[in-house]
Amino acid sequence: MEFYASRIRDINKGYWMSFENHPRLEETKKNIYIRCLPCLEKLYEQLISCLEELSLENPLNCWKVGVVLNSLEECLELLSIYEEECFPTERSIRGRIGTSDKESPSIVIIFHMLSEDERDRLIAELQEIVPGVNKEYSLFYERGCGDLYGVLCGDWRNWQEVTPIENHEQIPIIREKVQKLLRGEY
Repeated sequence: MEFYASRIRDINKGYWMSFENHPRLEETKKNIYIRCLPCLEKLYEQLISCLEELSLENPLNCWKVGVVLNSLEECLELLSIYEEECFPTERSIRGRIGTSDKESPSIVIIFHMLSEDERDRLIAELQEIVPGVNKEYSLFYERGCGDLYGVLCGDWRNWQEVTPIENHEQIPIIREKVQKLLRGEY
């Protein structure tokens, strides 16, 4: 099995390229329409209601594992080594490579996981192989959509199924951001 990649898409000041170990990025597309889009719609509906708390069912089971490297070439090398050393696998391995700022000296490869077990297994695999690409790498993990939910609910380590909104003044800003995402504006 091997990785497949999308074309590089320029977004604001940066760029992103999706990858997956299934042809035509089927799992990525499926997750966008079955998981991400309904989750964003639910968040938007909650923000219109101006609640005191948010229901965070899906975000609690959505993880990002990131590796910060020096270049796109290093990210692609990491995928190549992962492909050689960790495949075949029945698991879906998917994510994206890029940066939010083309002027940044580093590039991140982000893997998307749907459970803590998947997250922990991937982290262990990456800790074994990333030093072969770059010994100065940085590895992190966080909940998915932390840039939306985190602004409102604070540190993701404290999130529960129902989490109080800590930053009510941010509701209009996040509501507009979610609305743009739902319209396909990045």
